[in-house]
Amino acid sequence: MSKTDKRVAELLEFPNTMRFSDVQKVLEAYGYALDRVKGSHHIFTKKGATRIDIPVHNKVVKIDYLKIIAKTLSLEEK
Repeated sequence: MSKTDKRVAELLEFPNTMRFSDVQKVLEAYGYALDRVKGSHHIFTKKGATRIDIPVHNKVVKIDYLKIIAKTLSLEEK
């Protein structure tokens, strides 16, 4: 199992918070790139795909945004 697979599995467990650096690596593995940062909001884009806007506080991403990411990336739950 690759590191990306492990991060995706962790994301799909929907912990209360997940480190932003891990979330960013998952998004980059799926072709997204950090387009810009506006305040606490980190905006990821991918040509032809839905933009993902993630507010980051204390270097963590909250569960609600993990669910949005899983839905946007069409990740399957266990």
